[in-house]
Amino acid sequence: MQIAFTVHGHSCDLALHPISEKTAGLVNEYGSDVYAMKALDWWRKGKTATWGMRIDDVCHIQVTVDGVPVEFDTSLITANPLKIRRRMYLDSKAKYLCVLGFDNELCKFSWEWTTPGPFDPSKFEFMVHQWDRIMGEEGYYILDEIRYDTVFATNHDWCDASGYSLVPPRIIDLDEVRQELSKGGLEHTGSPFPSPNATHHAASE
Repeated sequence: MQIAFTVHGHSCDLALHPISEKTAGLVNEYGSDVYAMKALDWWRKGKTATWGMRIDDVCHIQVTVDGVPVEFDTSLITANPLKIRRRMYLDSKAKYLCVLGFDNELCKFSWEWTTPGPFDPSKFEFMVHQWDRIMGEEGYYILDEIRYDTVFATNHDWCDASGYSLVPPRIIDLDEVRQELSKGGLEHTGSPFPSPNATHHAASE
């Protein structure tokens, strides 16, 4: 049995970089111009990036079994978003994070499995990040990876990619986030995570 799970919509390549107070001041001062600075040309490197497909009103999702489309409840994708990567930063000594990258590249991505039947949609496991408060947008889901019956896809197909534009960089003050969450604040929903005061950085340089 051949199973294919395809998402056609916006891909994203976003990074959450721990940065120093000095770098945070540079980002506040120069905004999107920091992408052209050699010193900040690490946003796509290392293990701080999250690549995936946006699950939003624009994307089209199709599941096929042996080439034939089957019904699938798309609400299952966003039912249990991950918290692991964000907790990694919150539990560290990092003081600031910088959000860099893009989230609007049109493309199509498919995950494919060859597996014994019959097909059971409940066997899908979705690794999804919810970045509502990071990006300041309600319902901001990124589909990172999928397993079927505990197995990762045997084939991936990424195609039909077009251009993208870079998001304005944003600084998140982790100390303020930690304080808020310690008082019972919600990680997934609510106003954007707090940014540091730009005048504070200017005064400390």
